[in-house]
Amino acid sequence: MSNRLPAAERREQLLDVAMTAFAATGYHGTSMNDVAREAGVTKPVLYQHFASKRDLYIELVDDVASRLANDVVGAADAADTAVERTVNALTAYFSFVEDNQREFQLLFGRAAPRDEDTANGSRMVESRMSATIAEILRRWLDVEEVEVYARAIVAMSEGVCRHWLTQAIRPSAEELAKQLAALILTGLQGLIEDAAQPTNK
Repeated sequence: MSNRLPAAERREQLLDVAMTAFAATGYHGTSMNDVAREAGVTKPVLYQHFASKRDLYIELVDDVASRLANDVVGAADAADTAVERTVNALTAYFSFVEDNQREFQLLFGRAAPRDEDTANGSRMVESRMSATIAEILRRWLDVEEVEVYARAIVAMSEGVCRHWLTQAIRPSAEELAKQLAALILTGLQGLIEDAAQPTNK
């Protein structure tokens, strides 16, 4: 018999259990039976909180996306220069991933669903992160291609994270951010310099 918990605490417990299950065995490899069993509740209790597995998954993804975006935006806002903003944003991203590896697996590992319906969750995160990076870039760039650059940076960061997490000995999140920022800013330097030049009337 499961211990009785207040509804809010029970919901948080179910989300935590589901996060672990999705990260370990993937969206399609996890059933509502699995979540209920690991949480020590009956399926009717689980369905009182979440109407379907998809609803449960989407709530997790939405929460991860919001927390990650808030961390990145907050870190970038704390800096003044282009270099500092970029390093801060990337450090926040890598730190979040290192501290929340279940969440990263949920979005981009085995847990990431492949069908059109539920894959929207991962795309939502990528879109939010791209919008966040684009907002940072627009503070010193005013070009139509900013969204393309932002998408490229997000894709690059995701790929770097995959490799970084597999290394037994790896640089810190800040060191990794500085390395990637150097690469990104080298590529954007010409555009930044052009944007800083006064326009001839």
